[in-house]
Amino acid sequence: MSQFVDRHYRSLLLLVWLLGCALLLVSCRVAIAEWRMGDPDDQLRIVQVRDWIAGQSWWDITQYRMNPPDGGPMHWSRLVDVPIAAVILLLRPFLGQMLAEQSAAALVPLLTLGIVLIFYAATVRRLFGSIVALLAALLFLTILPAIAQLVPMRIDHHGWQLALFFVASWALFDRTSPVRAAVIIGVALALWIEISIEGLPFAAVFLGLLALRWVTPTGQPKNAGEEWSFAVSISALAIGAAVFFGITESWSETRNYCDSLSPVHVAIFAVMAMIISAAAGCTLIFRRPLPVLAKLAIAGGAGLAGIAVLLMAAPQCAGDAFAELDPLVRQYWFMRVPEGMPLWSVQLDFAIQQIAGLVGGFIGLVYLLFFSKRPNHEDKLLLSLLFLGCAVVGSFVSRTAVYAVCLATLMLAPMVVGLFQKAESLNSLTTRMAIRVLAMTIGLPTLVGQNVMNQINAAADADLVAKDEAFKELALECQSLTWVTALNRLPPAQLMAGLDTSPSILQATHHKVIATGHHRNQVAMADVIRTFTGSVQQAETIFREHKVQYLVTCDGSFEMQIYAHRAPDGFLAQIKQGDVPNWLTQQPDIGPFHIFKVNFPAAATLGKDSADNMAMLR
Repeated sequence: MSQFVDRHYRSLLLLVWLLGCALLLVSCRVAIAEWRMGDPDDQLRIVQVRDWIAGQSWWDITQYRMNPPDGGPMHWSRLVDVPIAAVILLLRPFLGQMLAEQSAAALVPLLTLGIVLIFYAATVRRLFGSIVALLAALLFLTILPAIAQLVPMRIDHHGWQLALFFVASWALFDRTSPVRAAVIIGVALALWIEISIEGLPFAAVFLGLLALRWVTPTGQPKNAGEEWSFAVSISALAIGAAVFFGITESWSETRNYCDSLSPVHVAIFAVMAMIISAAAGCTLIFRRPLPVLAKLAIAGGAGLAGIAVLLMAAPQCAGDAFAELDPLVRQYWFMRVPEGMPLWSVQLDFAIQQIAGLVGGFIGLVYLLFFSKRPNHEDKLLLSLLFLGCAVVGSFVSRTAVYAVCLATLMLAPMVVGLFQKAESLNSLTTRMAIRVLAMTIGLPTLVGQNVMNQINAAADADLVAKDEAFKELALECQSLTWVTALNRLPPAQLMAGLDTSPSILQATHHKVIATGHHRNQVAMADVIRTFTGSVQQAETIFREHKVQYLVTCDGSFEMQIYAHRAPDGFLAQIKQGDVPNWLTQQPDIGPFHIFKVNFPAAATLGKDSADNMAMLR
């Protein structure tokens, strides 16, 4: 069996990927057919790609149909647009623009899944062998928080983050060429941080593990490659960060942002790389390794130097990346995005998959440390610390727990194989079946956790469940591209709509919007929130400033429910109660959307009093 799997490993892994693609295409067929993107980020991503293909500069990722005339600034990397645009341009001559976009949105996540599976399985194969690797690849298809980022129509950057995490993990356990592995780790981390600053704490985890390997005595002299690997890795990170920043942001951009790769991050990596490289150079010059205490001091000094650069150049980035967020935007937008919150502060319904995965991870960790014969002790320690580091990061930002959950399944896979092998040696059929069921239950922690949560919810009050299901159906109508596209019946106009609805309006219509849920445009975001939660007079002032021509609302919007509930005397609540101001005229509904035309001229100029009112509002 083992020889067969080794001989046909690549073909079998290809079959696993094709199986995953088939299952995902079938399960997402309705979303693909209805052009229903994964979430507002995916909707805005396709708009960004479309604008780039239409001629917008590579360097300019501003959304000009948001908050016109200035546009809405974005913090996304242009690199993620490249594969999407490539598929669109390849298919457009045969399918036309719309079908090419639809096909790209379906296919690019599946291609990303293929890359993830290759490096995920390769990591497991290095540690546990081919049989466990193929089982782990199959089990990966059941990791709900991971697969949710790789399904068709999910084209945002989270899938690529998973891919780069496993590229770095695969290289971390490469013993054949330490220097090559170090370069791969550094470049992968640099690309990850360019795609999303979310990769920064994970870069710290990987660099910490490499530093530990460099500092810790192994009982035998390290070869030259091992002595240089830490310095090479952090140097590759510094050079890669500089290159990717130059490719995507241009060195003319000198402002330090906390939410994306900025000059301060490049400077931090460069300073740390110079310190570690100088220390590694001493080994070459004196032809003897540095003492352990000296390495500890140098590694610690490099870390302190990086912190010093951060505090001097961008102290605002030393804490919460959203510390400068408008309080109103934080209250109404940021605090209702559970994926950005710590695991302990979100509802169990949202966190159950991550929590179940982490529990499975600790079970796998115990098996790895005390019962597994593979890998060697050093790799066991590295894998354990990698899992624990990712678990700590994921506890503070719930969506990032997915990396620890993936490592959990990686560690559980050999346990599942071991239990099945144990079952084969037993005579009792009942015992064999019980052990097999136990093995599969252990190997599917996120599925088991979600199923338990579903059973608990099913036992809840029937009326509440029915109301929840009815609202979900209405919410789907509000996000239905068929009905959003129908808003094109209105002449091209500036719309006031919710933050969650506006991305779909940009995707499917010729209209402009004030803001979407993307924080660099927080001044306009605050205007949208103040419109719906403030007084009629405030709403009129904001409408005039932004030259709004139509108000669009939808009863299936969770965002609108929050505005009406938290501000029962606010503008939206009054509209819902039928108290419409005389400067709005209700139009016929378009599907689930309520339409109101603004009566005062769209080109009206703010008077001094109105301008002063806007300044006071902010």
